Amino acid sequence: MEHNAKQIAIKVNRSLDNLGVPVNSRERANILSKMLAISKPQAWGLIEGHAFPDLAVLKKLTSELEIKF
Repeated sequence: MEHNAKQIAIKVNRSLDNLGVPVNSRERANILSKMLAISKPQAWGLIEGHAFPDLAVLKKLTSELEIKF
């Protein structure tokens, strides 16, 4: 499971890079939490690869950030 969370983190961070989101993890977590309407700790976990998103968040990632899984 951790390996999959790390792969998702790589895709999330690449997508945020493409959008010009600052590299600072704290800023990224704030922006991602607002984009996806999730908590900041949940966003932080996604960015750092410590949390595997549930189905609802996966759907938001595919629609908001155009990430393909």
